[in-house]
Amino acid sequence: MSDIWDNVRSQWESIRHAVEGDSPRTGAGAAFSRGGIGLSVNPVAITGEPGAGKTVLYDALIQAIRSGDGDSSRSPSVEKHTTVLRSGGRRTRSVVTVIPGQVSAQREQALTDTMRGAASPHGIVHVTCWGHNRIWQRGTQRDVREVLGTQGQTVDREAVRAWHLHKEVVDFRNLVDQIIDRQLAKRLRWMIVAVSKSDLYWDRLDEARDYYIPDTGSAGTESPFGILLRDLENETALRLSVLPMASRLIRHKFLHGLPEQTSQLDDSQIGTLRTHFSQQLQEFMVSERLGGRHGSP
Repeated sequence: MSDIWDNVRSQWESIRHAVEGDSPRTGAGAAFSRGGIGLSVNPVAITGEPGAGKTVLYDALIQAIRSGDGDSSRSPSVEKHTTVLRSGGRRTRSVVTVIPGQVSAQREQALTDTMRGAASPHGIVHVTCWGHNRIWQRGTQRDVREVLGTQGQTVDREAVRAWHLHKEVVDFRNLVDQIIDRQLAKRLRWMIVAVSKSDLYWDRLDEARDYYIPDTGSAGTESPFGILLRDLENETALRLSVLPMASRLIRHKFLHGLPEQTSQLDDSQIGTLRTHFSQQLQEFMVSERLGGRHGSP
C-alpha cells in the first residue's frame, strides 16, 4: 500500500510518545512463554548481525531478564525454543530459531535449514542496533582499528558505528536477496525490524527512524537499509513493521579505550518498549494463525 511507511512511522512515533510519558504506559508484557510438548505452528526466525542483541531480545520477550542480571554472553550456536503465544484466551505454539550472527559454516547451514522447505518460518524478527553492536573478540576489535586507520579515519564512536552499519546492510541485503531472488522462506508472511538498544541513542531516535524506515515519497534520499526494505515491500506481500526496542539496561563501549555509553531510559521505559514490541508480535502471529490478510501493519 502507498501509505505503508506513513503507518510505520506513525507507529514508531506513538511508541516514542508512550515511552516519554506523552501517553499512558502499559505494563511490561511478554508475547512468549516457555512451551511444552504439542504441535508447533507459527515458526519464527530471529536474524541479525553479531552483537546486535538477538538472544537477549528473545530472553526479554519471555521475561527471562530481571533488573540486576549479569551481562549477556555470546551465542555462537543455533538456538531453538518451543514457546507459547498467549493472546487473550488463545494459545498458539511456536518454534523460535535464533540464527547465530557470526559468519561460519554453522550459520550458513542454519540459514539454509531454516529458510528452505516445509519448515521455513512464517515470520522473521530481524534485529538491528544502529551500529551499536557488541564486538565480542579482542582480535576483531584490533581488526576494526586497523581498517579504520588504513582508511585514514579517526577511530572514534561514529567511525566504529559506521563500520557496523555497513556490515549490517550487507547482512540484510543477503537476507532480502534470499527472500526475493532465491525465493527461499516461501511460507514467510511477516517481518519485524527490531531497532534494538535504542535506549543508548534515544536522544538521536529521529535519526535512527529515518535510517531504518523508507521515506513516504521518493527513494532518492533513503539510506541503504531503507532502500532494501522498500524493495522487500515492493516485491513481496509481507506485513512489515519497524520498531524501536530495548531489551535491558546496558552499558556499551564501541572499542576498548573509547568512552562508554549508558542507557538514557529507565527500567519502566524499557518495559514500555518491550510491551509495544510484544503487542506487534502478537498481532502478526495471531493474524497469521487466523488467516489474516497480508500487507501493511
